[in-house]
Amino acid sequence: MAPEINEQFTRQDIGGAAEQKSKLSIGAHIMCGWPLLLVAIGGLIGGALGGGAYALNIAIHKSNMPVPVKVVLNIVSGLLAIIIWFVLAVVLNAAIKK
Repeated sequence: MAPEINEQFTRQDIGGAAEQKSKLSIGAHIMCGWPLLLVAIGGLIGGALGGGAYALNIAIHKSNMPVPVKVVLNIVSGLLAIIIWFVLAVVLNAAIKK
């Protein structure tokens, strides 16, 4: 196998199937992880929503979409997590005060 191809693929220990590596830069992880700030203001619910948005953003960054589309979707997914957190906070607060 050519060295370039060998660097792109690794062998799994079981089964020997080829697996393509896909590493993201630290900057990409920072861009993907900004919704995790919800943990600071949203506790468990914020952490769950921020973690979900982070996982979605990682999948977006690993896709073959153009970079500007990735950035926009990254921002939208984080904002959606914040909106869902806010709606859940209002609903839970109303339910507790009943």
